Amino acid sequence: MPLSVHFGLARRVPQLTRGLDRLRTFVVSPPVRADQEREARGVAMRYHVTGSWFAAVVNPIFFLNDLVVLPHLAVRFLVLRLLVSAGIIAMLLLRHRFRYGPEQVVLVPFVSISVENAYMWSFMDPTLFRMHSLAYAVLFVGASMIVLWPWKYSMFVIATSFVANLWALGTFSTLSAAEIMANGGTLLVTVALLSAVLIHTRYRQALREIALRLRLEESNARVLEQKAIIEENHRDLTSSIAYSQRIQRAVLSDATTLRAYFPDSFMFQRARDIVSGDLLWCRKLHGRIHLAVADCTGHGVPGALMSMLAHALLNKVVVDDGIREPATILGHLREEVIATLKQRGGQASRDGMDIALCAIDPEASTITFAGAFNPGYLVRDGALIELPADRMPVGLHATEDLPRFSATVTVYRPGDMLYLFSDGFADQFGGPEDKKFGKGRFKGLITSVTSLPAPQQRIRLLGALELWQQDRASVDDVLVAGVRL
Repeated sequence: MPLSVHFGLARRVPQLTRGLDRLRTFVVSPPVRADQEREARGVAMRYHVTGSWFAAVVNPIFFLNDLVVLPHLAVRFLVLRLLVSAGIIAMLLLRHRFRYGPEQVVLVPFVSISVENAYMWSFMDPTLFRMHSLAYAVLFVGASMIVLWPWKYSMFVIATSFVANLWALGTFSTLSAAEIMANGGTLLVTVALLSAVLIHTRYRQALREIALRLRLEESNARVLEQKAIIEENHRDLTSSIAYSQRIQRAVLSDATTLRAYFPDSFMFQRARDIVSGDLLWCRKLHGRIHLAVADCTGHGVPGALMSMLAHALLNKVVVDDGIREPATILGHLREEVIATLKQRGGQASRDGMDIALCAIDPEASTITFAGAFNPGYLVRDGALIELPADRMPVGLHATEDLPRFSATVTVYRPGDMLYLFSDGFADQFGGPEDKKFGKGRFKGLITSVTSLPAPQQRIRLLGALELWQQDRASVDDVLVAGVRL
């Protein structure tokens, strides 16, 4: 053999191997799990029962065709058709008692009607034989649209039909083998083999679809299970945070505490995440009322922890240590925050707070104010006076040098409104252009409501914020405290 032929065959070996692998994959049914097999058999049973009932009912109706085509054999064919249909109906009625599977339910009518056709067309001449071969082929075409079973059952039906035709044609037909093949035999064999291929293809496709659906259901079940776990954890977490909110409200100063010192006052607070990092602190010591609004680092639970720390440190510095002047209080408070949070060294955190703190002396009608980033507003006769704050936090500063906080003393008049607040109100996004509310708009809002009683001022602030935000989520905690002096 020439060398080029050897090389040509060598190149074709991989192609032949791949072709054999594809054929093996097609012929051998894919492995299925037990649940997939149960599902496939259930689907097949529904199709097969419907198809078998249809065959049992329609088969005797073809007697009308026999009466026209072969009137002298019509009665014999009718008896045969009735016997086949009766057998199919009996099998269907007794399938539960004898626990027939989907294969038996359709195998009986398929084989019975095929044998019936083999017997009947053995009495026909070439013309009728050719016409009946089409009707015989319809049996296999119809089966390919209904039957779902493995390859071996189709081969059994074809083999049984072949044996039945050999017997019937050899016993009753006067046609030669050439006449049989020329007048529909070849067509019938082709259609039978093609129907077996189609049935096997549909069966494999059904198995794949069932496997995909079951895997999807399993995935959905896992997702739902994980979702339930997440929801349960979320409920537990939310419940814990809600309980923390009750503890925070019980510890920190609130509107009731504020009204004890200032009857015409309000506190508007809204947390971004249940618990807040903003706090109100109020104490009366030695004839002066110390009032503070602090905005601690973070939101939610971290912010709430910082707010509790800020409350405790304010009590320590002012109440326990006896520091009374606002600027000095902020300085000591900063030292306590740095020491407590260990804000020394290169890896120190920048946690802390912005705060507006004032000491109000009712006898002298003065406000001593000190602030860390957060100013205060005093509104008198519709004019807003800003109480300035230092541009540094209570906590670790950007530089190692820690400047002293400054304080301002302002004389107030009876009826003036004092406002202390965090930056949360001004930082909320909203409006037609989705911008921050802003300090300028906040000042205008404060000035416009200052003549109203404190409870109505709170309502106006709430309404203005909701109108501004619409359905947008909050970006920060909000706290505004207003007192009429």
